[in-house]
Amino acid sequence: MNIVIAGAGIAGISAAETIRAADPKANITIFSQERDRLYFRPRLPEVVSGKAPADKVYVHPDSWYREKNLELRLGESLAEVCLDNQQVRGSLGSRQTYDRLLLATGAESFRPPLPGADLPGVFSLRSLPDAVNLFYAAAKAQEAVLIGSGLLGLEIGYALTLRGLRVHVLERSDRILPRQTTPKSGAKLLGILSKIGFEIHLKSQAAKAVGKDLLSGVELSSGETIPAQILILATGIAPNLGLAKALGLKTDRAIVVDQYLETTLPNIYAAGDCAQSLDGFSGLWTISRLQGLAAGTNLIAQERESRVVYKPQPPSSVLKVAGVDLIAAGDLDPEGRLNGVEAESENSYRKLTLNKEGLLVGFTNLGTMAGTRELTEALGQKILTDDLLADLTRLDFDFAKIKALRKVN
Repeated sequence: MNIVIAGAGIAGISAAETIRAADPKANITIFSQERDRLYFRPRLPEVVSGKAPADKVYVHPDSWYREKNLELRLGESLAEVCLDNQQVRGSLGSRQTYDRLLLATGAESFRPPLPGADLPGVFSLRSLPDAVNLFYAAAKAQEAVLIGSGLLGLEIGYALTLRGLRVHVLERSDRILPRQTTPKSGAKLLGILSKIGFEIHLKSQAAKAVGKDLLSGVELSSGETIPAQILILATGIAPNLGLAKALGLKTDRAIVVDQYLETTLPNIYAAGDCAQSLDGFSGLWTISRLQGLAAGTNLIAQERESRVVYKPQPPSSVLKVAGVDLIAAGDLDPEGRLNGVEAESENSYRKLTLNKEGLLVGFTNLGTMAGTRELTEALGQKILTDDLLADLTRLDFDFAKIKALRKVN
C-alpha cells in the first residue's frame, strides 16, 4: 500500500509510526514544507532562553527515519493532488501515487493586520527557525512586548525575562489566559506572573508598531507608547487550508473530518492543527498526536469496517512558568453557569465543574498538580457524590476516592 502524508509535524509522524508498526512493507512518503525534522514545539521557549540548543529539541534522530523506512522529503511541500489517478506532485517536482492520503499540514501563526508589523524586530513564534532568530534578537534588546497571553506566548515571554528583558503583555480580556482561567484563577495567576517580572496590561490593545528602520516601540489604542525592541505576535494560529480548498474539501475553521478523521473525499484523511474533528479545532500538541495515531490506524485499514473511531478529547492545557503549574481541562465555566466546587490557599487554587447530573465536565489546578491524573481520568466519565464535593473543598483531599468511583455507562 502507498501512503502519502502531507506534513511532518506530530500528527503526521505519529500516523507514520502507527502505519509502520501495523505494516512493515507499506510505502510511506512524507512531504514537509519545513526543513527541520519533527521537533518538540512546546520546547521552543527553551531555545529562546538558551537552556536548550536548537539541535536538542528534535524528537527523533535522522537514523530513526531510516530505521522506520520512512521517505521524508524535507523542504518539499505537497503542491498538487490529482484525484483521477491518485497521484501527488511535490513543490520540487517529484511525483508519487497514493492509495491513502493524510493531510497533516498544520497551521501558521496568525498575524493580525497591525500597522508596522513588517518592521524588523516583530516576530511570530511557530517554528524552530523563529525561536533561533528570537534568541539572537534578544541579545540586543532591553524590552519586549507580547500581544496575547496564550500558553506558548507566556512561556516565550518568560524565556525573555530569563535573558534579562523587561516583558510587557497586552491582553484584550479582563484576565490573563482567558481560555484557560476563571476570574479567580486568572487573578491569582496575574499576581504570580507580576512577581516574576511580567508587566501585564489587561483590557489593552496595540494600535501600531512604531519605528523607522527598526522597531522602537508599540503604540496602544489608549495613545500610550511602550518602548520595545522586540514585539511578539502571539495571537493564535491559522490552519493551512490551501491544499484542502484546492481539492474542494469541506472546511470551516479547519478541514472538516468525520469520526474516523476522513475528509469529505474518500481515502483522504486529515489530522492535527489543520483538522476540525467532532471535538472542534484545538491546536494542541497532545490532541494532534492522538489524532495522528487514530488516522494512522485508519489509513492502513484493509476494510472500512475495521477503522477506529477517534474519540473526542476534552481540551486541556498545561502551563509551567518559573515553577508555576497550571492545568485547565474541559469546561471551566468562567460565567458560573454550572455547579462547581473550589479550594484555594494563598498560592494555589482548584475548581471542579459539574453538569446537572453531577458528572465532572471540567477542572483547573493552579499552583499544584495534586489530583491531576485522577481528575483527568474522571473527566466526562465519573459522577461526583455530594459527600465527595464537600471533601473537595479541602486542599489535602485524598484523590484515591475519585479513582475508586465507577465510570458512567
